[in-house]
Amino acid sequence: MNQTPNIATPAQEDSAGIIIEPPVARREPVETRFAWRPPRRHYAWLRHKENPEVIDYLKAENAYTDAILKPTELCRKALSGMLGRILQTDLSVPYRLRGYLYFTRTEEGKQYAIHCRRRDTDGAEEEVLLDLNRLAEGHSFLGLGSFEVSEDNHLLAYSTDTTGFRQYVLQVKDLRTGTTFLKRFERVTSVAWASDNRTLFYTVEDETTKRSHRLFRHVLGSTEPEPLLYEETDERFRIEVERTPAVLFFF
Repeated sequence: MNQTPNIATPAQEDSAGIIIEPPVARREPVETRFAWRPPRRHYAWLRHKENPEVIDYLKAENAYTDAILKPTELCRKALSGMLGRILQTDLSVPYRLRGYLYFTRTEEGKQYAIHCRRRDTDGAEEEVLLDLNRLAEGHSFLGLGSFEVSEDNHLLAYSTDTTGFRQYVLQVKDLRTGTTFLKRFERVTSVAWASDNRTLFYTVEDETTKRSHRLFRHVLGSTEPEPLLYEETDERFRIEVERTPAVLFFF
């Protein structure tokens, strides 16, 4: 079987007229068995972030980019002045939910949003639900996935990713006390509260394919293993769970 030839990026000249050769990632064929992916993948080895070879390759890519973009340095500095025209301290448009107004706000100099709410009455004070800037401390990246408040407004189920690979970890916070439950759920893709305000339904992804395929149930405070309610075995489909005002369903 013929293999696809390597396609290298053409060499470029830097501002001094010196020819710069781009780094070329090696090809390591890996056979796949999933219908939605090509039968052979050549760069799967780049997924291993801690591999010294991967780190060296990324450094070479960054060095190549810096060298090629050197002539645009002054232009990029000029464009950075646009930041002064952006309102960094700002509020989102609030939305109503069960007697509260939910909104996010940003503060100058902080990278992430602060999720808040206040009672839907005049003069109500702000309540901070999640300060993503605090959650991001000690991490180079933070992404927010699920954000679901229980029907009694007391509990918040939220998921965060600190890897950059959309690997979300689900946690539950008691909004009355500000404490977070110790129980954590790995690789969660969606979550919904039951009407008893203590039962969570959540879906998880396959570690290899990242296909959301299993639905579990968890009762707060329970130490028993979470029962598997449903598993989608057809690799052409993925599942999620969400709640409408009348019924809980997954698809």
